[in-house]
Amino acid sequence: MGFLKKLFGGCESKKYVDKQGVYFYVECANCGARVRVRADKQHDLQNSEGGGYEWHKTIVDSRCFRRIQTVVQLDAAYQMTSHEISGGRFLTEDEYLAAEAAAAAAKAKAAAEAAEAGETE
Repeated sequence: MGFLKKLFGGCESKKYVDKQGVYFYVECANCGARVRVRADKQHDLQNSEGGGYEWHKTIVDSRCFRRIQTVVQLDAAYQMTSHEISGGRFLTEDEYLAAEAAAAAAKAKAAAEAAEAGETE
């Protein structure tokens, strides 16, 4: 039985780790939409003079479609050292996840209330 678990993976599932991507989280200043953006380490980042990397990106959210212009400076370990943004603001991963969880909970609550209101009619 142990052989089959090893062969087919069993119940253990390993979480995928993206080693080639650097993730950034932004929020639109106009509509508040949150966007997660992936920058590929090989193709999207440019070498900067200080030994790190630079990333230029125009981000468009899916709600109001306004442009969010960004320029990010990264060190050699791909950690953000400085950034410029117009039309939005950067979020930390924790802020992004918390906001997405709160939005999902509010949506679920609204759906439950709508279903309850439909049952009482």
